Amino acid sequence: MRSFYSAFLLFVAFPSFALDVTLYIHKDSSEVYGRIVHGCAFNTTDTYSSKSALLRVGTGEVLNVTIINRDTLEHTFTIDDVISTGNVIAPNGTAMFTVTLNAAGSYRYYSDRSYGALIGAGGIILVGHQPYPAFYWNLFDLNSSATHGLASGQLVAIPTPYEPDLFFMNGTHFPFTLDDPDTYVDVQMGDTVVISIVNGGNMEHVFHFHGFHVRILDSKMQPERAGWIKDTFPVKMGEAMTVMLVAGQVGTYPVHDHFLIAVTNAGLYPGGMLTLINVNQ
Repeated sequence: MRSFYSAFLLFVAFPSFALDVTLYIHKDSSEVYGRIVHGCAFNTTDTYSSKSALLRVGTGEVLNVTIINRDTLEHTFTIDDVISTGNVIAPNGTAMFTVTLNAAGSYRYYSDRSYGALIGAGGIILVGHQPYPAFYWNLFDLNSSATHGLASGQLVAIPTPYEPDLFFMNGTHFPFTLDDPDTYVDVQMGDTVVISIVNGGNMEHVFHFHGFHVRILDSKMQPERAGWIKDTFPVKMGEAMTVMLVAGQVGTYPVHDHFLIAVTNAGLYPGGMLTLINVNQ
């Protein structure tokens, strides 16, 4: 079994003509709080990590993606409302995709196969919103026991009733979210930053900010919320949204899912979908 967590952010300086990316689809198992969990992810190296690649491109910039599928099952490279057909990567195969995203905002990419999407195979593309620094919260929840059948294809849907026991941000969980510079928001007083949020999981989440209200810049599933200034808002299943935070007061403030179960690790509190905003003087 390999390490369940390693960090990676692929960031490209602006402006540029095109971003060329190679992603590997890996499936593996790991131990989390004494539970064996099967996961699938898009990685930038030929080694499994539960943290799928985070991509940032400019508005209108060409994104060239080469996908190398290391699984013995086929997968897809799907971007909601952008790529949904002609996107299959054969078992142990390679495929290339070119896309230009002209609207600023957050996009969810993923494998739409049940043995991919339902065990974590998905990540974030953040388009535009320069020159602001960016943070990323790729949300995922699962039932550790169900991942065995899902990974093999023996299960093709989440069992009901759904009883998730592990909750992740960027492939890790609190307190390890504080070790990930993409998840832990560490800024200076007066900074303005954007946070790209995607819910690739199997249930809705509701995020709550202590100490701050954020402005919702865009939302794929709730476009009517763009421009709202809130400290609490829902992140629906399949959602991709971007919020803006202005660091207006010094201190350290928690951000977490408002569902109590989602801030636990295998039933132990605190854990799961919980991170901090640290504003330095």
